[in-house]
Amino acid sequence: MRDGDEYAAAASAYDLFAAAGREARLAAIDELVPRLRPEAGPVLDVGAGSGVHAARILDLLPGARVLALEPSRAMRSLALSRIAARPDWHPRVTVRPEDFFSASLPARIGGALLLGVIGHFDAGERAAVLAELAVRLPAGGAALLDLPRPERPRRIEPSAFTVATIGELTYRGIAEAWPVDAEVMRWRTTYLCLDGERVLTEDTAECDYRHPAPAVVAAEAGEVGLRLAPLADGTHWLAGRA
Repeated sequence: MRDGDEYAAAASAYDLFAAAGREARLAAIDELVPRLRPEAGPVLDVGAGSGVHAARILDLLPGARVLALEPSRAMRSLALSRIAARPDWHPRVTVRPEDFFSASLPARIGGALLLGVIGHFDAGERAAVLAELAVRLPAGGAALLDLPRPERPRRIEPSAFTVATIGELTYRGIAEAWPVDAEVMRWRTTYLCLDGERVLTEDTAECDYRHPAPAVVAAEAGEVGLRLAPLADGTHWLAGRA
């Protein structure tokens, strides 16, 4: 998994730039909650970003603990700022500055979130992640992941994915992408802060992101005893044994 440095470009207004897909992801988390098993262990949040998904779990499950992994310093600062505003969460959430393979994971987890991260793993790493989840999820437990669109790499022409106005300033994100191979796309994202037509800040990041087809991930999950089941808007269950 990459170290997350590319996220620094978006950090100044990350929650604005990520707003387009937030409601769908939060709705998927709401569906996940009944299948979490907080008594078995902490809910693992892989690539916790600004902490918005961990916050949803902490709000909806007052007895749950969250183990959040976030290697990006910029993203981690946003997550910790969110958590700092809620002292009642402090005993229940740990934000580790490590990626999935660097962190010491608990033997059992109550469930897992892998939102916006699966494309950072190559096929071998995905298999290892799925195997680690399979042995840690309790009976009847589940994880939630999203599979990036498009399902197959193709050229994406530049387009605005976020436009938000806060006071007198507008924040706009523009993304484009090219296929690299049968699974990888190279994404270029530009983050703008505008005063009318005047550009106040402009930050650009590029990264390679994998777009495995759902059938491929389903087969990989099946190899370790997990079942992939589609939800809405590209999100999927990873269900463990009953």
